[in-house]
Amino acid sequence: MSIKKCGLHTPNLYTAQIKLLRAKVPYVSIIIPAHNEERHIEKCLESLLAQDYQDIEIIVVDNGSNDNTPKIVEKCVERFGDKVKLLRLERNLGIGGGRNVGAFNASGDILVLVDADMVFPPDYIRKLISPIQRGEALLTTHSTEYVANVASPWVKVQGQIIRSGGKRVGEQFRAIQRELFIRHGGLDPSFQYHADRTFFYKTGAKAIVVEDAYCYHNNPDTAKEIFRRNYWIGRTLLAVMLWEHGAKGLLYATATVLIRLVDLLALPLVAVWLVLQPTTPVLNALILAPLLVFTVLTLRMRIIKAESTSEILKLRLFYAPAYRIVRAAGLIAGVLVSLLRGLRVKPQNLSAINPDNSPGKLQRMFSPQNTFYVGSSYILRMLS
Repeated sequence: MSIKKCGLHTPNLYTAQIKLLRAKVPYVSIIIPAHNEERHIEKCLESLLAQDYQDIEIIVVDNGSNDNTPKIVEKCVERFGDKVKLLRLERNLGIGGGRNVGAFNASGDILVLVDADMVFPPDYIRKLISPIQRGEALLTTHSTEYVANVASPWVKVQGQIIRSGGKRVGEQFRAIQRELFIRHGGLDPSFQYHADRTFFYKTGAKAIVVEDAYCYHNNPDTAKEIFRRNYWIGRTLLAVMLWEHGAKGLLYATATVLIRLVDLLALPLVAVWLVLQPTTPVLNALILAPLLVFTVLTLRMRIIKAESTSEILKLRLFYAPAYRIVRAAGLIAGVLVSLLRGLRVKPQNLSAINPDNSPGKLQRMFSPQNTFYVGSSYILRMLS
């Protein structure tokens, strides 16, 4: 979206910023929130360090990981000095909170917000920021994401090889002027998984889609990851639907939850039906109808990259139904928690980051100068 059309154009401020960006090579801060991303973070960092645009800093915000993610990043900090920084949080603040912490500690003129399970071609940063640098946009995003881990059976039954919105503008962005991001308070962490949409909620500004900018993104490829992702989708699903669609949004959300309930209950209901035999025709229909719907939906799932008939059978008979059940369990659990604890994750729920409530400050934790430990009071002041 052009500067004049996005509703944020203030001549005395943004015109001056654009002139400044045009007059120099903008410094870019790449923000990466990471929670238990030991399988992906190294490849992500390697691809960013190999960019043909080198005026960058990479800030990894470790969201309370309990795996080897921090150690992997620390090695990069030691090797690349000022190029890579690590901010460690005691507790997972989610995507939005992690991005905000990184942005407030960034030095760049432009922020690029990416995920730890992404990998990028060498020209990604240069292409992504070009419209901002030329004064044609305040926000940009890439056009296409290629699924990186299609060899996994869990990914094969998800049916995706390419994710592309097919639009010229998008409600979520990947690059933005840092001053603009800070001025509008960053993202709203209370929307958790959907936090990336909240800058649009605040400002109405949409990102220009850069047609030739693309990346590779990993889909969830274990039962645990599938459950976790869908839990966080469900955790703020009702809040997002209400915000974006009003009362109609509740109808959309209800329909989604009902379909997931069918996925979750179809097979247990068959077990109940067998125990209750003999039963009446009406009861038979009520109990077996969900199984019929579940079977039809499972058979309609697209299977990709299957290399043999035996693999197709394994994917169709085990992984496809298992994926539907795990996905349903995660989303329904998230929705139930939202009904019990609130449709959004309230800010006060983030206040226990530091159990001893010590004074907020950046405390150096490791010998590399660019690795820091972030205390709770410091974070909460920035997010308030």
